[in-house]
Amino acid sequence: MAIFCTIYYVLNYAKTIPQIMKLIRTKSSSDYSISMIVLQLISMFSWSIYIFTSPQNLVVYIGTVLDLLILIITDILIFRYYKYR
Repeated sequence: MAIFCTIYYVLNYAKTIPQIMKLIRTKSSSDYSISMIVLQLISMFSWSIYIFTSPQNLVVYIGTVLDLLILIITDILIFRYYKYR
Protein backbone atom coordinates (compact mmCIF):
# COMPACT_ATOMS: atom_id res chain seq x y z
CA MET A 1 0.00 0.00 0.00
CA ALA A 2 2.97 2.31 0.46
CA ILE A 3 3.35 2.41 -3.33
CA PHE A 4 -0.05 4.11 -3.69
CA CYS A 5 0.91 6.63 -1.03
CA THR A 6 4.18 7.32 -2.85
CA ILE A 7 2.37 7.73 -6.18
CA TYR A 8 -0.05 10.18 -4.55
CA TYR A 9 2.73 12.31 -3.10
CA VAL A 10 4.80 12.34 -6.32
CA LEU A 11 1.79 13.37 -8.43
CA ASN A 12 0.71 15.91 -5.82
CA TYR A 13 4.15 17.55 -5.90
CA ALA A 14 4.22 17.44 -9.70
CA LYS A 15 0.97 19.39 -9.93
CA THR A 16 2.39 22.28 -7.91
CA ILE A 17 5.50 22.77 -10.07
CA PRO A 18 3.63 24.62 -12.89
CA GLN A 19 1.91 26.78 -10.28
CA ILE A 20 5.20 27.76 -8.66
CA MET A 21 6.84 28.39 -12.05
CA LYS A 22 3.91 30.64 -13.10
CA LEU A 23 4.20 32.65 -9.90
CA ILE A 24 7.94 33.15 -10.33
CA ARG A 25 7.67 33.92 -14.07
CA THR A 26 4.73 36.35 -13.96
CA LYS A 27 5.27 37.76 -10.45
CA SER A 28 1.51 38.02 -10.22
CA SER A 29 -0.98 36.12 -8.09
CA SER A 30 -4.06 38.31 -8.24
CA ASP A 31 -5.99 35.47 -9.87
CA TYR A 32 -5.67 33.31 -6.73
CA SER A 33 -8.43 33.21 -4.15
CA ILE A 34 -7.25 34.18 -0.67
CA SER A 35 -10.12 32.11 0.79
CA MET A 36 -8.86 29.04 -1.07
CA ILE A 37 -5.35 29.59 0.23
CA VAL A 38 -6.53 29.92 3.83
CA LEU A 39 -8.68 26.79 3.51
CA GLN A 40 -5.74 24.85 2.03
CA LEU A 41 -3.51 25.87 4.93
CA ILE A 42 -6.12 24.96 7.55
CA SER A 43 -6.77 21.59 5.93
CA MET A 44 -3.04 20.81 5.57
CA PHE A 45 -2.30 21.75 9.18
CA SER A 46 -5.25 19.61 10.32
CA TRP A 47 -4.01 16.70 8.21
CA SER A 48 -0.49 17.10 9.62
CA ILE A 49 -1.76 17.07 13.20
CA TYR A 50 -3.74 13.91 12.47
CA ILE A 51 -0.78 12.18 10.81
CA PHE A 52 1.70 13.01 13.56
CA THR A 53 -0.64 11.95 16.37
CA SER A 54 -1.28 8.48 14.94
CA PRO A 55 1.11 5.69 13.95
CA GLN A 56 1.87 5.83 10.24
CA ASN A 57 4.29 4.50 7.67
CA LEU A 58 7.54 6.49 7.26
CA VAL A 59 6.49 7.37 3.69
CA VAL A 60 3.40 9.15 5.07
CA TYR A 61 5.44 11.18 7.57
CA ILE A 62 7.97 12.27 4.95
CA GLY A 63 5.27 12.96 2.37
CA THR A 64 3.23 15.05 4.79
CA VAL A 65 6.22 17.19 5.74
CA LEU A 66 7.14 17.74 2.08
CA ASP A 67 3.51 18.46 1.22
CA LEU A 68 3.33 21.06 3.98
CA LEU A 69 6.62 22.68 2.89
CA ILE A 70 5.54 22.92 -0.75
CA LEU A 71 2.20 24.42 0.25
CA ILE A 72 3.91 27.00 2.48
CA ILE A 73 6.39 27.95 -0.28
CA THR A 74 3.55 28.30 -2.79
CA ASP A 75 1.50 30.41 -0.38
CA ILE A 76 4.46 32.65 0.43
CA LEU A 77 4.90 33.32 -3.30
CA ILE A 78 1.18 33.97 -3.72
CA PHE A 79 1.09 36.46 -0.85
CA ARG A 80 4.34 38.08 -2.00
CA TYR A 81 3.01 38.79 -5.48
CA TYR A 82 -0.64 39.43 -4.56
CA LYS A 83 -1.91 42.88 -5.56
CA TYR A 84 -4.72 44.06 -3.35
CA ARG A 85 -7.32 46.10 -5.20
